[in-house]
Amino acid sequence: MATEPSRGQVSRRDFMRRSAQAAAGAALGGAAAAHAGAHVYKSILPQSIIGANEKIYTGHIGTGGMGRANLGFVMQRDDMEIVAVCDLYRKNLERGAQMASQKFPNITKHHDFRELLENKDIDAVVIATPDHWHCLCTLYAADAGKDIYCEKPLSTTIEEGRVMIETVRRNKVVFQGGNMQRSGAHFQEAMALVRDGYIGPVGSVEAYIHDEETTDGIGMGDDDQAKWEKEGLDWEFHQGWVEHRPFNTNRWIYNFRWFLDYSGGKITDWGAHLIDVALWGMGDAEKQPISACAMGGKYVVNDNRTTPDTLDVVWEYDTFTLKFSNRVWNQFLPQGFQSHGVLFHGPLGTLRVDRGGYEVYPVPNNGGCEPKKRGGSPINEPHWENFCQCVRERKDPISTVELLHNTTRTCHMGTCSYVAGGRLYWDLETERFKGEDETAKKGNAWAYRPYLNGWCLKAPYQVG
Repeated sequence: MATEPSRGQVSRRDFMRRSAQAAAGAALGGAAAAHAGAHVYKSILPQSIIGANEKIYTGHIGTGGMGRANLGFVMQRDDMEIVAVCDLYRKNLERGAQMASQKFPNITKHHDFRELLENKDIDAVVIATPDHWHCLCTLYAADAGKDIYCEKPLSTTIEEGRVMIETVRRNKVVFQGGNMQRSGAHFQEAMALVRDGYIGPVGSVEAYIHDEETTDGIGMGDDDQAKWEKEGLDWEFHQGWVEHRPFNTNRWIYNFRWFLDYSGGKITDWGAHLIDVALWGMGDAEKQPISACAMGGKYVVNDNRTTPDTLDVVWEYDTFTLKFSNRVWNQFLPQGFQSHGVLFHGPLGTLRVDRGGYEVYPVPNNGGCEPKKRGGSPINEPHWENFCQCVRERKDPISTVELLHNTTRTCHMGTCSYVAGGRLYWDLETERFKGEDETAKKGNAWAYRPYLNGWCLKAPYQVG
């Protein structure tokens, strides 16, 4: 647990802020400077707060599989230092602490992320919780003045995403989404080819991810709550704002993403990466669909997941269609394809891109284009480099909160259509589905489902 500093102690960040405040006073005027937030001092004297050679101190919320991967990316850098870790599951907390302490022996351990955020020395937090906690952790962190690296998907509902944008921008914190493909050189080169018309005007985009699970899938899980509580599980806290359900291990570590209460299945898991690439190639945040239509179900796999094992979604845009396809029980694809990827189809050719590289396949009927290909490139290391640079320079990183919201919202439209059982038409202005029919009502109810159990989307975010 963190210890409170004595009255005579001053944290590193407070000291740097006070030093910057004194210097900023001359530029802003004494009265204005006295009431300015830390972001003002950073924007005026950014090198005084986090200098070019000064470390960025991080707190890590969630130390499961992806959380520990992020610990590793931070530990590779000489300009970052881990000062605190947090997890609701004691075993994961100890694993994360043991890993980080190999380089940083004085880290603190926390059960409640809000306690971690009280540490004034922390410059940035890394959020790698289950999806349904991304929003609240981000809201609390932004209000605490912490810069944020948050895993995808951004949110669990469409409503959450808009609140996250408003809170991040109001607090003027740097936000980097975990869509690290945006920092990969081969992805950037492929997207430039698409947007520059190398394959002609794109009329169709396909995103796919297929798996090779057995028909047993994730099984039925373990219902013995008492046993896992002895291992350090906090089941009630884990469930948070969603409807509380009886304990089952499949609703917990990793497999939570196959339950609609907490996530959306593959469309928000891998789709948040793949659809992000598709929208990047086609125009980013200004590209919102006219409609979304999902088809699928739990056809083959025998387990207790509530997300489909087979899903196809089509979004209609002004000048193209976007498709997402997933089957968890058959990974067959053309030779040379990875299990995942995005296909951009134009009249001159098709461009395929995945983490292994990209390739352009010419088509002859309109004259074609020259074949072109490139292998993969690092994606995580440059993504963290971009985040650190933006923390120092107080500017937007490559995956802003708005971009991640657009991607995540698009994924959620597919889930809303699946839950509602029909095609949904999108209103760009209201961020809701059009119409008063039963399908539109079900879609909007899922996109804007309420917070329960005393949690809410307005500060202080928890009542009672």
